[in-house]
Amino acid sequence: MTSKRRNFIKKMGATVAGISVMPLSANHEPNVQKSKITLKERKELKKYSAKAKQLINETACIDMLSTFGDDYHKRDGKSLTELWETVPGSFTKEDYQFVRDAGMNVFGWGNMIPAYDDMLKFMAVQNGIIASNPQYFERIDSKSKLENLSSSKKIGMLMTNQESSHFRTVDDVNLFYGLGQRVSQLTYNGKNRLGCGAFEDVDTGITEFGKQIVRRMNEVGMGVDVSHCGDMTTLGGIEACEGVPALITHGGCRTIAKGLARSKTDEAIKAMAKTDGVIGIPILRFMVSEKEPVYIENFLNHIDYVAQLVGIDHVGIGSDQGLYTEDYADLQLRKDTLENAPAKYQCHTNEDYLLTIEKLNHPFRVYDIAEGLIKKGYKDEHIKMVLGDNFKRALSKIFKQ
Repeated sequence: MTSKRRNFIKKMGATVAGISVMPLSANHEPNVQKSKITLKERKELKKYSAKAKQLINETACIDMLSTFGDDYHKRDGKSLTELWETVPGSFTKEDYQFVRDAGMNVFGWGNMIPAYDDMLKFMAVQNGIIASNPQYFERIDSKSKLENLSSSKKIGMLMTNQESSHFRTVDDVNLFYGLGQRVSQLTYNGKNRLGCGAFEDVDTGITEFGKQIVRRMNEVGMGVDVSHCGDMTTLGGIEACEGVPALITHGGCRTIAKGLARSKTDEAIKAMAKTDGVIGIPILRFMVSEKEPVYIENFLNHIDYVAQLVGIDHVGIGSDQGLYTEDYADLQLRKDTLENAPAKYQCHTNEDYLLTIEKLNHPFRVYDIAEGLIKKGYKDEHIKMVLGDNFKRALSKIFKQ
């Protein structure tokens, strides 16, 4: 990973959900008012339909790349994310109720952590949050926990990683599985020992070591994610998932997000669907459209496209943002983040330098997604599939116990 990309990752803390990595200087304090998306507007004044609320209440809603973390509000001199990660028992009943009210039941909690030692630390921090708050959290690591999601009323944490370089050997897959990791992305945007990322000029495909890692992941019950892989590595990673669903936890459709390296080809989506896998649609504006303006309709169009291409059974949500999105950051920080992003992201924005899609850039966005699908005429059962049932089915097939 280049130093430029590493600096970009440090800025994009909500996108690489997990460890609090967004440094906020005195000149870049978050300002919710400036972002014009206050909680009062969304929680108290926004009136969602009874139908949307019912669908969400009846569904175990899953976001395959997100976090309930909050880098933008402070308590005891620390951001809430930092507080929850460092002070046992600091996650309060009020915090729990807020996350539950937001409607999401399971968060695919994954940073981009290539180093073995750093991934060990990440797992220790996340397991520590669960251990110190057993009344509020549950690690989603088995079929039974997936099945009991609706009745448990706990916040589900699905441990993931947006890299697989922490697997130094095939046996490391077993080690991290034992620590609770249940999904791993084969590559990030660059090249590693397993294959090539989407930003590599030449994608030579999945390596022999990559195939060995995939086979071991299949054996132990860990999901294979090809979200950031290049086109050849994506197809190779999916092909290596013999009899096991392959996942694209967060990615768009290249046919309607033309020319975007981080979107997936029809060939890849069809191959994924043949394994009974699922693709999660992100809410980053430059990942669902190649140009402005971008609306919630652009996000919903990706759901429509997958449903028409391979069936409604194979699409879900992978927001690539925390409940508090990066749009809650100070305007200057958002501007700097976008202007310093790697060119291959093909970032674009509006006059407010928003990174995510308006109407989806707030903690209660799952309700807006449900409302949008209702207005499009989707059946209740199909809306529930998108909100979480599809990923629940795929994960149940991936998990071995």
